[in-house]
Amino acid sequence: MIVITAMMRAKEGQGDELAKVIKNFAPKFLKDPGCIDYRVHRRADNTNVFFFYEKYEDDKALTFHSSAPHFKDMFTAMKPFLEGKAEIAMYEEI
Repeated sequence: MIVITAMMRAKEGQGDELAKVIKNFAPKFLKDPGCIDYRVHRRADNTNVFFFYEKYEDDKALTFHSSAPHFKDMFTAMKPFLEGKAEIAMYEEI
């Protein structure tokens, strides 16, 4: 199993717009082959910060995820609302 975590920050005042984009695209990833879990959380004390938790069966599933058209479309739609770079980490389940 592979787990991906990501932290993303919306530009000041753009958190609600970023949340709309995420809510539109996130359910699509759960339908991808090998995607076990895909959840996005919004920080309670700073609503411009978003935490992504994703779980995939294997490298093949992760490769599919990152090359899926809806992955590219989501990042295109998110770009105007994002501040800085995402902090992304990959973990292997033990």
